[in-house]
Amino acid sequence: MDPEKGGKNRHNPPQIFDRVFKRLMRLSSMAIIQFINGLFGTGHAPSSGVEYLSTEHITDTLKQWIGDILISINGKYKYLIEAQMSNDEDMALRIFNYSYLEGLKTKTAEGTKIRVRLIPAAVIYLESDSGTPDELSLEITGPDNKPHEFRFPALKFLEYSIAELEGRKLSILLPFYLLKLRKQVETAKTGGERAEAAGAMKTLLAELEQSLKRSEQNGLMSRADMRTVIGLLGRLYEDLYKSYHEFKEVHTMVEDMLLTVVDEAEARAEARAEARKAQEIARILIQEGWDSEKVAAVTKLDIGTVLSLSGNTQA
Repeated sequence: MDPEKGGKNRHNPPQIFDRVFKRLMRLSSMAIIQFINGLFGTGHAPSSGVEYLSTEHITDTLKQWIGDILISINGKYKYLIEAQMSNDEDMALRIFNYSYLEGLKTKTAEGTKIRVRLIPAAVIYLESDSGTPDELSLEITGPDNKPHEFRFPALKFLEYSIAELEGRKLSILLPFYLLKLRKQVETAKTGGERAEAAGAMKTLLAELEQSLKRSEQNGLMSRADMRTVIGLLGRLYEDLYKSYHEFKEVHTMVEDMLLTVVDEAEARAEARAEARKAQEIARILIQEGWDSEKVAAVTKLDIGTVLSLSGNTQA
């Protein structure tokens, strides 16, 4: 993501979008595999290995090319992902160069013929307008005067509904859906317009929260991933909208959402600690010869767990 082509909002530095995107691309391997499958239409198993490769290339003329995210799946399949806040007329050329330079690393030769395989690449436009392309196309004319066209997919993020993004396994990008209301909020001048924008933001936040919870339940991300994504959503909201005093109720809604995530995490950690403590007590009682049913009654553990701790498989 080119920082100079980042957000245009007066309240936030453009680098925040780049940082959030790169953090989202570092979620669990399972979440990233699902995202890759959704973006490129692949079918990698959720248990596949994920490796992050360097996106820096130095050409023979010492020109530096740096991409956003380059991922290797199972050490065999590579995918390049670029995120943009606005259209860049040179993006097709940049993507081709990234893909070509990475492909050179695995070039093959047969006699005088050299083969280079371009790696799959995609561009995600977090915001788009009438000039944003549906796909990137680069035409190169060879010495034979015959044109050769290369195409790369482009995802115009905000043109999809939350449900569609969830269905396409792209849920980890949902924090950026806050951009959906940016223009409406920035252009709201009257009290009525600001109230309407605040109401729309409440609805949007509720939909995003429910979608992320469903995504966790459906295996698109882990529970830890969901907590991270919601935390990043809160971070983006703060940069985009925190300075709007008319959004006090919305601010509270976001704070409650973040606190709920923290409370749930703390409750689960406390429950795990209590379970470990109960099991330790059970082991001591078992060693002292207590009956399994009495141990279960005292520790509040289920009889199956007690039997497992005692090494028995039957009641």
